[in-house]
Amino acid sequence: MAIASGTAAAITAAMALAGAAVGTVSSIQQAESRRQQAEYQSKLAERNARQAGQSAELADEAARREKQAGYESAVKKRQEAARIIGSQRAQASASGAQADAGSQLDQIMDTAEKGELDALSQEQQGADAAYGQQLRAWNLRNQSAGAMLNAESLNNHAQTDYLGLTTTLLNGANRMGRNFYTLGTRGPLLP
Repeated sequence: MAIASGTAAAITAAMALAGAAVGTVSSIQQAESRRQQAEYQSKLAERNARQAGQSAELADEAARREKQAGYESAVKKRQEAARIIGSQRAQASASGAQADAGSQLDQIMDTAEKGELDALSQEQQGADAAYGQQLRAWNLRNQSAGAMLNAESLNNHAQTDYLGLTTTLLNGANRMGRNFYTLGTRGPLLP
């Protein structure tokens, strides 16, 4: 009877060993598949990070252009206002009126004020457009940083995915150990 129970225990131990081997091979295949997938996703994330970084640089350049365009538009508005004021002074002088007093002065001051407000408006529009581009660049840099972190995480996951293999091996060894322990408590295999 001891031999039959010992044989059964040996068969059970062999089956546990075979199960552990099959589980290990399966875990290796799954781990390799997950590693390859994680590496592919990591490369995609790195590419996305590079593209977002390049887009951020373009947005920074666009912000500089927008700000410069606003400044240049403001300069043109001020020059236009100066030409109009010069024309108003010339007309006042031609008509014999004093250009620096009374209603002529009021007209010149109104023109100067409107010209300056238009110039400031142009500068503000350029600054607003530049700010929008700077926000876009900031968002793109955050996307780039997030994509790089994702790539790093995926790469780390690809490297550590073999822990599942270790777990499978330890579980198989545990089953075999229990079977041999059970076998040892029932008596020797051979008479």
